[in-house]
Order: sequence, then structure tokens, then C-alpha cells
Amino acid sequence: MSKSFEKESFESDNDFKNKIIMVTGASSGLGRAIAQQLGAKGANVIALGRDDEALGKTQSRIEEAGGRCLCIPFDLTDFDNYGKLFLALKDQVPHLDGLVHCAGSLKRCAPMQHVKPDVFKGALDIHLTAPNLLTQIMFPLLKRAKSASVIFTTCDMIDQDQPNWHAYGMAKRALGYAAAMWQAEQPSTGMRFNTINPGRMRTRSFERAFPGLSPATVPVAADIAPAFLQILSDETHDVRGQLLQASDLLEKVIH
Repeated sequence: MSKSFEKESFESDNDFKNKIIMVTGASSGLGRAIAQQLGAKGANVIALGRDDEALGKTQSRIEEAGGRCLCIPFDLTDFDNYGKLFLALKDQVPHLDGLVHCAGSLKRCAPMQHVKPDVFKGALDIHLTAPNLLTQIMFPLLKRAKSASVIFTTCDMIDQDQPNWHAYGMAKRALGYAAAMWQAEQPSTGMRFNTINPGRMRTRSFERAFPGLSPATVPVAADIAPAFLQILSDETHDVRGQLLQASDLLEKVIH
């Protein structure tokens, strides 16, 4: 961990100024784009990722944009260490205003009959088990915030029956239920849980999933990130337990 946050530095009337938001998968792609844009708005970002060097680049971009960053190299599939992660944060982080689940892994798409058991389990672990268990372990910090926003990142398979996505597509589809479940269990708190489908983006995962398509045909992650910031914002505090399309949210931002 590169630095700690002091409690007295988190009070501000601005929407993101000095808010504390955890972003997983922050070492690249959508996670990095969201973290960087939060930093540009004055947020304090807790960036999680497996690649220490890549996280360092994310931290530099956040700080250059005017924010502060606490980088934590962490393997989200190492569930036995979740307790240690919470203990490391609970005394130096007063609360969490947001938690954005962007971590993921996709090597290639293949018919289910050819998927090995460890690959199937690994896809479920990172895309479904990890976001739910991380939300669970960070729940005490989320409850300390006046209004915490938790976002699960899904994909087109949330409502499209596309073949060859096996456990990845199953996990992403289940996230819609996960957000609704979390929300139903917290009906009278300021916490809100939503799922966003960012659509296709120009990332490494896109190149692996669609090798025959040009990356130039889809937007970069930085173009999609404002949709996530919108749902992290207090302006959307009444949006709860919803499955949202980034394209719809971006139309509101543009217009």
C-alpha cells in the first residue's frame, strides 16, 4: 500500500471531492479509466489489481489528474486474504463512498464442451464470487458512508443468449440478480446497488473475444467511464437495484 488517508481530509460539499471510492481491475481498461476520471474530480481512489507495475501507472495518472490514490496489489481470487485486506484498511479508511467491480479475465471464448474445469471455476470466481465476497467484506466501511454506491459490471450476455461464453457469460448474467438481492436486503439504508453493462470497448478482453473485429469499431474505455461516475454520483441516489446500460446513461450525460 502506497499511502494512507486521514479521516479529517474527507469532508467536502462537491460531488466527488475527497470521496473515497474503491475500484477493482484498476490496473488497466475500464477500471483504470474510471479511477483516473474519479481522480480528476478530486476523489480518493483505492485501486485494486494484480499487476503492481500497472497499478503504479494508474496511481500516477490519478495523481496527475488531481486525485489521491492508495494502490493495493491484490488477487481477488485469493479469498482467504479478504479478511487481511479489510483489517489493513479499516483503521486508515474512515468509510467507502463507492465500490466499483471492474476486475475480470477473459482469455478466449470456446464452446462449453471444450472448457476445462479449472477455467470454468476461475471465470466464476473472478466475475461472480469475488465481487459479492468483496462487497461483503467491505460492508462495514460502506455502511459508514452517508450514501454508498456499489456497481457490478456486467456485459451483453445479461440479456443476450450468445454461445461460447460459458462461465463468463453465466457469471455476468447472475450479477443482475446479485445487485437486486443486495438492494432488497438493504431497503432502508442509504446504500445502493446497481449493475451496468458497458457494452463493447476497446480493451484486451475485446481483442481476445472478437479477434476478427477491428478495435477501432468500438469506443475506448475512457468514453464509457462517465456512465459509471454518473451512478456513483449523489445525483443518482434514487437509482437502486437497477440493471443499466452505459449507452443510455451516456445519452443523458451528453444531452
